[in-house]
Amino acid sequence: MENGFESQTEVTSDPIEEVELEPSWNAWQSLPERWQQNHGSLLMVFATLVFLTGIGVLTYRQNQFRPPAFPDASSIDPPNNEQLTALDLASGEVALQAANGSTDQIMIRVIGAIPGDALVWLAIYNAETSFNDPENALVAAQVPVQPNGVAACTIPIDQLPTRFAIAAFHDTDNDGALSRNQFGIPAERYGFSNDARGKFGPPAFDDAVIDRPANGETPIEIQIY
Repeated sequence: MENGFESQTEVTSDPIEEVELEPSWNAWQSLPERWQQNHGSLLMVFATLVFLTGIGVLTYRQNQFRPPAFPDASSIDPPNNEQLTALDLASGEVALQAANGSTDQIMIRVIGAIPGDALVWLAIYNAETSFNDPENALVAAQVPVQPNGVAACTIPIDQLPTRFAIAAFHDTDNDGALSRNQFGIPAERYGFSNDARGKFGPPAFDDAVIDRPANGETPIEIQIY
């Protein structure tokens, strides 16, 4: 003992061994790590579900597509029970004439057909309830295509209602119907008056309706795509 003080032995404790916990043992610290590791997969799964849902909806809507309908000429029942007849098929233009000999006519031109032997089918509808209904078309015609890709038809103005809609398609395979692919999308060129186009099917009657021209000086043109 020196200076009246006893020497004290320094006591040291063994260092506590640090145990590194796995991330799964500490939920609060592992959540950000888990998110960083898994959020890419979650987003991919979500995007896949959205894509599949969109495909399903599109397929369903396309299968509901009602193509332009065109009855045979024999089923046409024009106003006042006056029979219309198609004339001059070989000339590249069709003239629909009324029995009363009316001379005030309007030309309907379908633009965008592929020149050839296949006919353009054209139908006129005068009401929303009959739109695309083959039993209730006001007028129908099968029109040959001219070398310039135009199919023209003339009709007496007094045979047209004050408001009407026109549907047309190019029957390239000559089967009398608008052909569609496996997804229900039309495979032949078609179009409506007022250049109406539907997003998931044919347009509504109100989108395709036009007013009857006052005279026949300006033709009605239908673009088919």
